[in-house]
Parts: sequence; C-alpha cells; structure tokens
Amino acid sequence: MINKYYINIQLDEINNAGSKAVNDCNQILKNNGVKPYTLNIKKSGNKYLSILNKMIEFEKIKKIEKNSLLFVPHPIYINKKYYIDILKKAKEKRNLKLVFLIHDLDSLRKMFPESDKEFKHIDDTMYGIADYVIAHNRRMKDYLIDKGVSPDKIYELGIFDYLTDCETESKTIKYAKTLNIAGNLDTGKCKYIKELNNLKKDIQVNLYGPNYDENVLNSESIHYKGKFPSDEIPYLLDEGFGLVWDGDGINGCCGNTGEYLRYNNPHKLSLYMVSGLPVVIWSKAAEAEFVINNKVGVVVNDINDFNDVFDKIDEKTYYEMVENTRKISEKMRNGKYLEQVVNDILTTL
Repeated sequence: MINKYYINIQLDEINNAGSKAVNDCNQILKNNGVKPYTLNIKKSGNKYLSILNKMIEFEKIKKIEKNSLLFVPHPIYINKKYYIDILKKAKEKRNLKLVFLIHDLDSLRKMFPESDKEFKHIDDTMYGIADYVIAHNRRMKDYLIDKGVSPDKIYELGIFDYLTDCETESKTIKYAKTLNIAGNLDTGKCKYIKELNNLKKDIQVNLYGPNYDENVLNSESIHYKGKFPSDEIPYLLDEGFGLVWDGDGINGCCGNTGEYLRYNNPHKLSLYMVSGLPVVIWSKAAEAEFVINNKVGVVVNDINDFNDVFDKIDEKTYYEMVENTRKISEKMRNGKYLEQVVNDILTTL
C-alpha cells in the first residue's frame, strides 16, 4: 500500500497557529488516513540561523519514503525561495507523487509586486511537477489548463470546508437588510471598506475584525462588533447576509485583490455559510456560480444593488436560502468537500 503524507509546518512562534484554512485541510487529510510529514520551523533572533533551520527542515522532504503520495499546501510562504525546487528534486529522487492543494495562486493574485518573479517561478514549477492539483473551482481549473496542466490532473474542490462545532440548526437567523463583513478592516489594504460610508442608508453593516478605524468608518449604518478568533465568529453571525467582496470599491471588485475573486474560493464565503448566513457576492466572482446553483444567496454588480435586491426577497424566500445554507454548512463543518476530492484521487492510485 502506498504511503500517504501531507506537509505539516510546525511553528514554534508564540500565538502563531497558522492559517485556519490550511489547518482545517490538514485535519481533514489526517481524518482520512493521510499522515503528517512535519517540518519544525524554529524562530531565532539570528536571521541566518533562522534561514539555515528552514533550509535544513525542508531538505528532509528528500528523505521521505520512496513512491509516497505527498499532499502539499500551495504556496508555502516559509522558505518560499527554496521549497518548490526541493520538492522538484525530491520527486525525482524518491519517485513521489505530488498533490498540490491550492490555497492561493500568487502569480495570479499579484498582491505582492516585489515578489512577482518569485511567485511566478513557484506557480510555474508547480504546474510542471504536479501529479494532481486540487483547484478551487471550474474557473481556476480552466486557468490551470491554459497554463498547461492536464485536465486529468485537476480536481475541483467547490468550496473550502470550515471545521467548527457551531451547529446552524440550533441558531436563530434573523431576516434583515444587513450585511456582515468579517476580516481585516484595514482600509488601506481593503479599500472598498472605506466606501461603506456611501452605502444607501437602509443597508445596515456589521463589521468584525482587526484594524477598525472609527474616524474613517463614520456612517450611522455601520456597527463595529469587535475582533474575535476564527472559531468564535460562526457563533456570532446571526442576521442578514455575509458579504463576499474585495478590491478597491463598492461598485465592483476591481484592483488585483478584487479581480482575483474571478478565480478563487474566498475563505470568507465558507465562514459565512458555516455560520448559517446566506451571502451577497460579486456577480463576476467564480463562486457566484456556486451561490446561484445552490440557492444560498444573491449576486450583485454593486454593493448598493443589495438595497433593491433585498426589497424583492420576502421572508419565505430568505429562510429557504437559510435552509439551503444549513445543508451545505453541515458538510463543510465536517470536512466533506475535501474528503470527497481526496477519495477521488486515492481511487486513481
């Protein structure tokens, strides 16, 4: 029987638990019989010792059992200058089969201009050495095919799972013309948030997250609820809709981060849905198709369009969306979306 591993980055930095999305995927892999291949990254006051530790740890991949199947979160930001080349050499030396589980394609997202060349190398190398790629959705799959990845290697996730004990069946969700936004509220990075002041006054906005600036967000319709850990938020969201948006303005998702929604599965979408909330999403986002097909929300071109769209949704229609959301939420909080893809890949071995 083939050995199955996933790369598990273990950080010793205080209060650094890593990404919720990556940690959840690791747990789901573990639940499905895939073992962790742990790399211990130690923080040091000496820059060169830190770099040396990272290189030594990543070199361990070259010692993994021959002919193993290795799940790789993509990208790995720690030691990003070297890891993809080490994986390439390990694949050749140990005859590994590599499954890249895409969290982001930074050559496409273009969020870090100073690292464009580096991320292009990482993504291009991944396209060439992957035996399997777990893409977010159909749009991302089409993009990967354009980059030369064989369609037979690509599996669509559909939506990211979100592990939580929060059971939406026991929650009371309120019908309200309210948009909930959870995440980084830094108006320098998430520029559209500053324009929430310009929303039609009937639309109420609840904000959850760090970097809230009351001097910038000063509309009476905006309500700051506080900053909470990712495992607490699902218990708190209980009215209206979750807003899936990004970029520079409220009248469309523009700029690099906004345009990226045309291809990716925002983890924010998973958060809202596992909380039991239907969503409002940009009409040109890749996941707009998921929202429409599953009847779990509405699509808009401009956030202000939500005002008129909501007025056409009666309570019966809203609670039908809530019920549809609850069905998907149950699958997400139990890791069923990634589990299905993993099982599909394992049946090919």
